[in-house]
Amino acid sequence: MKKILESISDTFLNISNEIRIFYYLFKKENVFKYFLGIFLLMLVASGLFIILEHERIISTHIKGTTPSFIEQIIAVMYWAIVTISTCGYGDMTPYTSAGKILVIVVLYLSIGTVSLFTANLASALTTKKMMERRGIMNPGKLKNHFVICGWKKSMNQILSEILFHNPKLDLKKVIIIANIEPDAIELFYQQYPEYQKIIILRGEHYNETLLRKANVQHAFKVMILADESASSSSTEIDSKTIMTAITISNISKNVKMCAELINTKFEKFLKSYHVEEIIYTNEYNKVLIANSFTQVGITKIINNFLNANLPGFIKTEEIPSNFIGKPFLTLKDYFKSKNNSIVIGVLENVGSYLERKKEAIREAQKTADISKLINNLQSAKRMENNLPNINPDDNYLIPYNSMAILITREKA
Repeated sequence: MKKILESISDTFLNISNEIRIFYYLFKKENVFKYFLGIFLLMLVASGLFIILEHERIISTHIKGTTPSFIEQIIAVMYWAIVTISTCGYGDMTPYTSAGKILVIVVLYLSIGTVSLFTANLASALTTKKMMERRGIMNPGKLKNHFVICGWKKSMNQILSEILFHNPKLDLKKVIIIANIEPDAIELFYQQYPEYQKIIILRGEHYNETLLRKANVQHAFKVMILADESASSSSTEIDSKTIMTAITISNISKNVKMCAELINTKFEKFLKSYHVEEIIYTNEYNKVLIANSFTQVGITKIINNFLNANLPGFIKTEEIPSNFIGKPFLTLKDYFKSKNNSIVIGVLENVGSYLERKKEAIREAQKTADISKLINNLQSAKRMENNLPNINPDDNYLIPYNSMAILITREKA
C-alpha cells in the first residue's frame, strides 16, 4: 500500500511539474494571450452571427422542430470554431449580405490570430525540448530518485549496468549533473535514445544551486563519479568529489552517498562527511594486477562475482527480521534452502550513518558501569557504516540493521 501511495505521489509530482513548466513557457511565448484572442473572436463572431443569421440557424435544425436557445448557442459556437480554424465544412453558411461580410472579416482576423497562436505554441514546445536536451531543464520536486554527479566517457555502460540491476527503475527518476557542452548532451541522446527520459542538468556537480535543483536532499541515493568531463589531474578530480560530498552533506546529512576516489589519501575527507561507500578505482587496478601475478585465475573470479550476467555473482540481500540475534549458521542454512545461495558474510550498520550512530550511542549508554560505558562509547565512535563482516564464526549473532552477503545463481 505504501509503494502504491508513493507511486501515486510521484506521478502527481511529475504531472504538476510538467504543468508548471508548460505554464511558464506558454506565458513566456504569449500562448495564453493569443488563445484569449481566438476565444474573444469566437464569442464576438458567434454573437453577431446569431443576430444576422437567426433564420439560417433555425432552418438548419431538424425539420419540423425549433431549436432551443441552448441549441442555437451550440450551433453558432460550432460555426465560429469551424470558420476561425478555416476548416469550413459548409453545413452552415450565411444567407444575408451582412452575414457574408461577417464571415470575410472573421476569416481575415482568424488567419493572423490562429497563425500566431500556432507559431507560439510550437515555439514553446520546441523550447521545452531544447531545454531538456541542453541540460537546463527544471526536474521539479522528485523524491526517492537517483542523482549521478559527474560524467564518464562510458556513461552509457554505467547506466546499462544500473538498469540491469534495477530493471523496474523509472528513467525519469534519474538525474545526471555534469559540466558538459550542450552539443555533447544532444549527441548522447541521439546515440542512446533509450536514455532520453533521463534528466541531465548542465553545470558543476558541486554547485549547491544545481544540487538543490535536483532535490538531492530527497534522493534515494547519490553517486559521485570521478569526473571525466574535462582534462583535469587526479587531484583536481578528487577535489571536486570531496567538494560535492561536503555540499551535499551541508544540504542534508541523511543523504546516502557513494563516491569514486582516485587517490586514497583523500579517503578521510569523504568518511568525515558520511559517504557510505567509496570506490577506489586505482587501488582496485593495483590489487588485481598484483593478484593476477601471484594467484591463479583471481581476476576471472572477481570479474565473475561482479558480473550479474553470469552464474555465481555476488550481491547483498535483506535479512528476515526473525533472524536478528540468531547465529550466523542459521542464516546460512536459510539461504541455502531458499535459493541455493551461499552466505559469505554480513554487511553491518546498513542505512543512515547518523541514525546508526545515534542508535549505537543509545545502546552504549545502557549500562551503569563507567568503564564499560566509556568502552561502549568509544566503540560507537569507531562505528563504520556498511561494514562487511566476511566469513564470521558460525556462532556470530546477526545484529540489527544488517544485510546478507551472498553468492547466488539468481538474477538480481
